[in-house]
Amino acid sequence: MKNTNRNVGSLSRSIRTFFILLVSISMTDATLYAQSELTVNNLPIPGTSNVTSMLTKAQAGTLLENGRASLKWQSDGNLVVYFYDQDDKWSSGTSGKGSTLSFSSNDGELQIKDGNGSVIWRSNTNSAKTLKLQSDRNLVLLNSFGQEVWRSGPSRYLDANGYPVVCESRGNDPYDYTVPSDTRFQYLNVYARGADGGKRQVKESTGATRFTVNGGEGATIMAQFSIGTGSNQIPPGSVVRIIVGLKGATRTNQNTSGCPGGGGTGILYSKPTDDEWHLLVAAGGGGGAYSDCCSVKRAGHAAVTGTSGDQGGNSGGAGGIDGSYGGDGSQHDNTGTGGGGAYEGDPSGSDWYSGAPGWEGARTQNSNGSYTWNKTILPMGGTGGIAVGETAWGDTRGGYGFGGGGDGNTSGGGGGGYSGGGGGKDYYPGGGGASFVNAMSLSTVKIQNNTTSSTRDGSVVLRLTNIAKVSNNIKFAYNTSKCIDDYGSGTSNGNNIQTYTCTGNPNQQWFFNLEDRTIRSMVNTAKCLDLDHSNTGNGTNIQLWDCNNTEAQRWVYNGLYKTIHSTLNCDKCFDAANGSASTANVNLQLWDCQYTNNNQKWEIDGATAVSNVSNMKHIVPVLSTSFALHSHTGAESGSNIQLWTKDNTNTAEQWYFDGLAIKMRDHQNLCIDLSQSNNIQLYNCNGTNAQKWLYDGMTQSIRSVVNPDKCMQIELNTDGVYGKRSNVDIQDCNGSEAQQFLIQE
Repeated sequence: MKNTNRNVGSLSRSIRTFFILLVSISMTDATLYAQSELTVNNLPIPGTSNVTSMLTKAQAGTLLENGRASLKWQSDGNLVVYFYDQDDKWSSGTSGKGSTLSFSSNDGELQIKDGNGSVIWRSNTNSAKTLKLQSDRNLVLLNSFGQEVWRSGPSRYLDANGYPVVCESRGNDPYDYTVPSDTRFQYLNVYARGADGGKRQVKESTGATRFTVNGGEGATIMAQFSIGTGSNQIPPGSVVRIIVGLKGATRTNQNTSGCPGGGGTGILYSKPTDDEWHLLVAAGGGGGAYSDCCSVKRAGHAAVTGTSGDQGGNSGGAGGIDGSYGGDGSQHDNTGTGGGGAYEGDPSGSDWYSGAPGWEGARTQNSNGSYTWNKTILPMGGTGGIAVGETAWGDTRGGYGFGGGGDGNTSGGGGGGYSGGGGGKDYYPGGGGASFVNAMSLSTVKIQNNTTSSTRDGSVVLRLTNIAKVSNNIKFAYNTSKCIDDYGSGTSNGNNIQTYTCTGNPNQQWFFNLEDRTIRSMVNTAKCLDLDHSNTGNGTNIQLWDCNNTEAQRWVYNGLYKTIHSTLNCDKCFDAANGSASTANVNLQLWDCQYTNNNQKWEIDGATAVSNVSNMKHIVPVLSTSFALHSHTGAESGSNIQLWTKDNTNTAEQWYFDGLAIKMRDHQNLCIDLSQSNNIQLYNCNGTNAQKWLYDGMTQSIRSVVNPDKCMQIELNTDGVYGKRSNVDIQDCNGSEAQQFLIQE
């Protein structure tokens, strides 16, 4: 890990808070290894009460401890920071080379030398006086003023500015993040997706794919948790551990084959005041597909959103219950096996094994059926099931995860998760793994997905926020007693969508999935608002339909006009038929956007919207609100758009919002334009999509109509900060603060 020198001005508030909380115990204390810091010339000699300025390999042992973090000087000559004595968070990288460790006032730095006395690792400091192990698992050196001059980290923090933290799979390696101790946010939003089960492909001798059989998709879970010190809150300073599931492998051989199941994805946390871990969310992994060489094709089962795993195909292995593994399919020699659960894998000792548990050892079942818990065990995730004697990492082994996927053989393996899915029986696919949400959740969305030919690993997104919403009402802006309503709570394809008196019932609750821009029904989150036959003509019916990943189901809420746009044609909006915003039972349809019509204006809980767009002038970045978007050379076509100090008298940063165009307020023949190089500039207005923008009130981003998955983004300036002369360009939308803007007077 790269070492960095920092002065006190670069310390984050959260690190300073940790300094205050750390407790230093003098060397005269009888508890030799409870100390969290030491000073130069005072390296403890492990096993004694003596200190020294230099340790040899023969004097290996624990030097510092802070909570579950420990600093160890090892007999192999390596200096390592451990978490729970097993998960190394940092090392000097001197294993097999180091001979002595010194922390001497003569050098003012931490050093490791080899057997010849040559320095092979150093902290590159000359003024260090104190070595401190922080509870965030960082090792730091401080000078005599208490200023940080070196650190081992950085340790990962949930972003203090509300940027989303995205965690993709990285093999069998969990992530750890810390909730900042001084966070200003009230809520932690979590998004977790389990890994997909393996898909099946048969290829021709030429290498061409003859056919593909879909794997079962992992489940999607979204939940919101409160941050605080109450009994049902996540305290600041807590460590959040993330275990991301791996997808089941694709099997391409030309005989009878079942594919392995995908691993579950789990999120846990540990409070700063105790050593126990608590499960927040688990998203089940999908079951593996099956096919013979050429005729029988059976897709894997999707993961489920309940806590009991899905049964394997053809009445195969039973799904796990309450955190246990899924059963095997048939008992013949080549069955698919079940996925692992949160707490248990298959203990049978037979020739075939289900996936391993996600949190092995946390729960032990007693002979009377009761459980003994040990929640201080570090959750590490579990490997996928594998037949005895088979290659450990062959294409039959299930995916690693919070509950490993089941082995795939002549039947598909079950998905891992909170409870494992059952293995398929007699040439059938595996069942999907199960999911879990802690009862602490303030708001939860669970989505059972389908099957896919584009199988993928699981993923996690964490975000600190002050918006206390996961699902929303969609109300008329000028008559908030009327809501968009799923008629009769129906879930059949084509069910009608209308306006109706607001009731608060689930059929009037909608989830805006920012990952794919769908609007999903809370009656059944596998159902989306949909354009009939993908038609964008005036009067096209808006209906409920199976979510199918098509553009006919993608929408953007425009916070400037409180309109909801179809991204098939961004000039078309949600419209209450017959121009009515006051009566119930009015059909919802698509129509040309008319920004002054009340029957197209909608209010959405938690979304950002302006009160009067005609008064709005400034586009202000959320991450630096003393600046505004500015035309570098004023009213000149081709002028670059960048940040400048916000000034109400500067006409080069005053804008006029005209439909989807953003025009210079005093020169309305000039528009903000997307150049061919993806830069943002001022250009002569021409009515093309390159000059059309949607202010997304759900994410505070400015999306391009050319591609609504692309957003304006503020870049660091030449001083390495977001401020004067920061350029504005366009990038993939990612929800970060660099892509968030306020529209102000």
